[in-house]
Amino acid sequence: MSRLVVVVPFVEGARSRVEELLKQGPPFEIEKTHLTRHDVFLTDHEAIFDFETPANEPPIALQAEDPAPHEAARAWHEVMAGSPRKALRVFAWRR
Repeated sequence: MSRLVVVVPFVEGARSRVEELLKQGPPFEIEKTHLTRHDVFLTDHEAIFDFETPANEPPIALQAEDPAPHEAARAWHEVMAGSPRKALRVFAWRR
């Protein structure tokens, strides 16, 4: 399993706009990716994107000519309070 967790901070008062953006779904055809799981979590100030793929597959591999991710990035740029950052796993437990 390969996993990527990205934390995106957003500006105060932008949560409803963030929820609108998330309701649109991913800016790519999720069925055409290697993803086995994709979750998004919200706090009052952050969106946390969790991507999971089979081992040795890149978590995100998008086509450069596809305009949808670029359009989504512009929409997210309006609400972002800072740069997205990768979250590192420091603890995991499974039964």
